[in-house]
Amino acid sequence: MAKKPVALDGLLNTTIRPTDTGIPQRGAGQTPQDKKPKRMGEKRLTLALDGDTYKRLRMHAAETDLTHQAILEVALAEYLKRANA
Repeated sequence: MAKKPVALDGLLNTTIRPTDTGIPQRGAGQTPQDKKPKRMGEKRLTLALDGDTYKRLRMHAAETDLTHQAILEVALAEYLKRANA
């Protein structure tokens, strides 16, 4: 015995706009001009840190008013300089 197909008509109303709740939605109003331009030759890197190291990085960044990016760039450059790499 075959089941009758389920009709989903009427579940979506595409004729009206959503009600504005005042809460910004992800990506709302963001245009490509809002993004920071890449620096020449910039490459992306994902880094995983243990919780304690990450907390120390955050605390140091807050105390020195620097970004994580700036701190890690300086630290890595110093490491590579010492390693003659």
